[in-house]
Amino acid sequence: MTRYLPGIAITLCCGLPLSAHADMQTITVGKLKAAPQIDGSADDWRDVAGVDIPLTYLNHPEQTKTVFLKAGIFGDEVFLYSEWDDSTEDTQHKPHVWDEAQQKYVEGPQREDRFAIEWAMEGDYDANWFSGKEFKADMWNWKAGRTNPIGIAHDKMTIISKQPMQESYKAELPDGSSLYIQRPSDAGEEPYETKRYFKKQQDLMPKYLPRAVMQASMDDVKAKGIWKDGKWHLEQSRKLDTQYADDAKLIQGSSIKAAIAVFDHDDNERHFTSGTLLFKF
Repeated sequence: MTRYLPGIAITLCCGLPLSAHADMQTITVGKLKAAPQIDGSADDWRDVAGVDIPLTYLNHPEQTKTVFLKAGIFGDEVFLYSEWDDSTEDTQHKPHVWDEAQQKYVEGPQREDRFAIEWAMEGDYDANWFSGKEFKADMWNWKAGRTNPIGIAHDKMTIISKQPMQESYKAELPDGSSLYIQRPSDAGEEPYETKRYFKKQQDLMPKYLPRAVMQASMDDVKAKGIWKDGKWHLEQSRKLDTQYADDAKLIQGSSIKAAIAVFDHDDNERHFTSGTLLFKF
């Protein structure tokens, strides 16, 4: 999803006529023989066919990346396996670095690797947030430093509207019109807290620590990534229908628009993104 950033939405069935989306890359989500263990290993996926999804770097289409993805359903859950090239394992995000001259901690340059998948919920979904279309979407934002150690993805929403919204980012489009982008976390909280240090402890200290208690809907998406031999290997799972209004319903027999983004120790404004995809359940 093309982006530059880091209310309760109404969940609706996103059944789409396939003939109307013949130009989209389609990912078929079949039934699995058993539930994969969410451990970042491809071993449980050997008999499942995968698909290569091309991504391009934001504003630099000559730079490309490929995500190899497998998807399946077992019982009332959906499972995803993704892998992509990444020459370095980056698991620190904006750590506090001690500055001896200033005698205080300053923000370090380190940025974690991330993988995001976004599911359409309402409106005219487009992977390009700046297409001028209005929509609501469910995002699973896996973060190598902030969420991987606790085995989840950051569950949140993307809400794009032509009307102003509280705590939203205003974007100007080429035609002079405006869009407002809101990114609320499920349950209104991030799954981690920000930590500050006023006295020196170690030269480098973490900025983000996991919350001791997760609110309902915050930890729906189980996830585990393993970096090995220049690749990230990521597994994720979630109930097809969590019964929460801030989660997309994934309904067997229907299809749903989606998009994927990969961050290689990048800030929000720099990353790889797919076009609009179609997952067929």
